[in-house]
Amino acid sequence: MEEETYAPTVAPQGPQAGDIVSGYQLNQDLGRGWFSANALGAGPSIDVYVRPQPLWAEVRPHRLLPRLTSVGDLWVLAPTDGTPLTLPLGPATARAHLTELARLLFALEKQGYAVTDLDPASVQLTHGGLKLRRPPQVARLNEAAQPTLRDGFTPPEVQEGRPAQAKSGVYLLGALFFQWLTGRALPTEGPSSIVLAGVSVSGVPQLLSGMLAPLPQRLTPTELLAALKTAAATLPVYGLAAATDIGLNPERPTNEDAYGFVWHQIGQHGGGEVTLRAVVSDGMGGMAAGEVASQAAVRAFLASAAPTLEAQVWEANAAVLTDMQGRDGGCTLTGVDIRGTQLQLGHVGDTRAYLAQGGAVHQLSKDHSYVAAMVASGQMTPEEAEVSPERNKVLRSLGSLRTAQDNYVQVLLEPLELSVGSRILLLSDGVWGQVPPPALQDVLLHEPSLQGIVDQLIKLSLESGAPDNATALVIERVK
Repeated sequence: MEEETYAPTVAPQGPQAGDIVSGYQLNQDLGRGWFSANALGAGPSIDVYVRPQPLWAEVRPHRLLPRLTSVGDLWVLAPTDGTPLTLPLGPATARAHLTELARLLFALEKQGYAVTDLDPASVQLTHGGLKLRRPPQVARLNEAAQPTLRDGFTPPEVQEGRPAQAKSGVYLLGALFFQWLTGRALPTEGPSSIVLAGVSVSGVPQLLSGMLAPLPQRLTPTELLAALKTAAATLPVYGLAAATDIGLNPERPTNEDAYGFVWHQIGQHGGGEVTLRAVVSDGMGGMAAGEVASQAAVRAFLASAAPTLEAQVWEANAAVLTDMQGRDGGCTLTGVDIRGTQLQLGHVGDTRAYLAQGGAVHQLSKDHSYVAAMVASGQMTPEEAEVSPERNKVLRSLGSLRTAQDNYVQVLLEPLELSVGSRILLLSDGVWGQVPPPALQDVLLHEPSLQGIVDQLIKLSLESGAPDNATALVIERVK
């Protein structure tokens, strides 16, 4: 029995490959209104959209959206230098891309639009970051969406022609997220607890469940962004080591240095909180009980509930006055308060704080000393200051004032952001005054062990004669 093919009786609708529209020859039908085309049959091939004015043309520009130009009866897509994503993606990369697209959904919702279709292959990486090669299909919120079908991606309400919601785009992103992590599309029958639980990345099955839930329970773009922020919130991790030594001066029978730290950490869903306060203090007064002043300052500084670091230092000053009971003496103090990843400094005197970050070491504190003032005024060189007999003369200290004075305590103008690997070093002058700056910087930058840093610095101070007490405390942001 012979087969016979009948010619179609319905004429093709709309533009066809080979047609010329607004000066462009259409070459290949790419589906959904898109064609590859050439300007008058010459030049490079580009993509054009040839259906009546699309709704996405009304959307305000966004850095993730491609640039299109209206030419007659079509829209010309500006070429991009993007490359498709290579699947599967790592969880951190997938979350970062998802966050970018969630922000796009949020922006479109504010304009009154919902995303109802998105080609997975349209998501590409460019030199400028994530970009959509073609615009997504959109509908006005609460208006019937044009039915589309993309297996494993189309939201159920869009398939059924129901009014579009901002949540429709969330479903699409959930399907994309699943594909990015697993390298495969959602099953035809849709998401199930068994399917989602198979994505063995902490927190992801729960996130996918909220994104792919039935419409009433599904996350909104705002809720999705909040969930992503919560999932990304992890506590920074710190390490700390400290050491102190009385030194080798037979005329110093007591170690008048003191140090301390308090660590407060709460781990909970959403990240929790971490605060770390640390301090080094150098007592002054010799036989007049300088160690009493330094210990009082450290205890008060660490226990203070004052709202600012400057106020905490003044509370330490009050404690010094109380504990010294009218005796001569006082102390210097250099303290830091770390909240999350931000550090603030409180400093009086010539104890020091150094920051090692990005392969370089910087002194955060300013010496409140006679020789530092002479160097600042140009009356002494730094080299002369290192050997000056006046080098131990301090111009500011705790216990010397009974009332707070503006600008007496050095603080940073803005909290310092600590990147992973940053190290903060607090020292008494018995260390920095004896260890040459190049040696100090080398130890701080290259010694892998935090305890090794403080032990080496104390050792170098002892090897140089250690005429003063020596104290070192180091903090590192590990991750």
